[in-house]
Amino acid sequence: MKASFWKALEALGASGSALFDWKYHLGGDWDVCAPLLKATGRTSYCVIHPRQPPRRLSVVVDGEVDFVALDEDDPGFPPIPFLARDVAEFSPHWTSIAQALAPLVRFDYGAWEIEGPLRRVGTLQDKFGHARPLLLFLPGGHLGDYSELFRSLSARSDSTVLFPTGRWFTEEIESLRDRNGLAFVDLFQFLSQIEANPASCIPLPAAGKRQSDRGPAVRALIHAGNGLTWNQVRIEVSGSKRILLKAPGQEREFRFSPNIQVTADHALGMLMRLAADGEWRNPPLESAAYERVSRSFRRLRRLLQALVPLPGDPFKKHRGAFIPLFNVTLHPDLMATRD
Repeated sequence: MKASFWKALEALGASGSALFDWKYHLGGDWDVCAPLLKATGRTSYCVIHPRQPPRRLSVVVDGEVDFVALDEDDPGFPPIPFLARDVAEFSPHWTSIAQALAPLVRFDYGAWEIEGPLRRVGTLQDKFGHARPLLLFLPGGHLGDYSELFRSLSARSDSTVLFPTGRWFTEEIESLRDRNGLAFVDLFQFLSQIEANPASCIPLPAAGKRQSDRGPAVRALIHAGNGLTWNQVRIEVSGSKRILLKAPGQEREFRFSPNIQVTADHALGMLMRLAADGEWRNPPLESAAYERVSRSFRRLRRLLQALVPLPGDPFKKHRGAFIPLFNVTLHPDLMATRD
């Protein structure tokens, strides 16, 4: 991963450009950055003028060579021949980019989202184990990129966002950052500092916090990297108002407050019911208890996602029932008590 990649992306956009254009902008860093791109299977409709950049030329099929580039505004312009591979369209490969950034920014990679120019690509944990979403923005290179970014960021909160460069940090975007508890990272500047001093440890910007937040943050207990999925997670409900969280090579304990009353719709009571029945069902919509119980179930879901910050929902819904994707059991001592 090179800082120059982000300057090239800003110049070309993420929607796809000719291989020749990527090589032109990346220069000597091409070999290092090539794995961050993928072929779209299309031919680019235009290409940078090799001798007069940033002028752009139209690409058309030619009978004698693969393609030629023409200046449609200048009929007397001599066509420039190009091989098919040079005008093949390439676009950024989200997975490769996020995986390359993970050890540099120090976040746990996870393919949380697969659509849009702003996607969650992982989870960032601070030194206290508190987790927050890590978002990556790859602008398409269109006139509407800024408006789409603003709409997308408006729906996000308590996250760290990676940008190609700081040119997106307008006063309007920074106000949104402060309002939603976001933190912004200029990747070009961040990586340039690393390249200048590889031994340095560049701190990320401090994360803001929304004023509407209430209560202490729950500490993430299970490390979410290395391709971990919900079906590899095991939760064991134990005595003394605690649960054991287990994943390959990891085992942690979470204790609820000793003063809580464990009821049927408390998180602990719900986990016990899930262990016994293998599913959870909220009361019918017409029931007076529906809103209270469904709200409690949503709190359980958020708690699990905070303790184990993995992509996707920990439950799947099937015919009105919520089926846990993780394995949930009762500790043998509790089973003996039930007997």
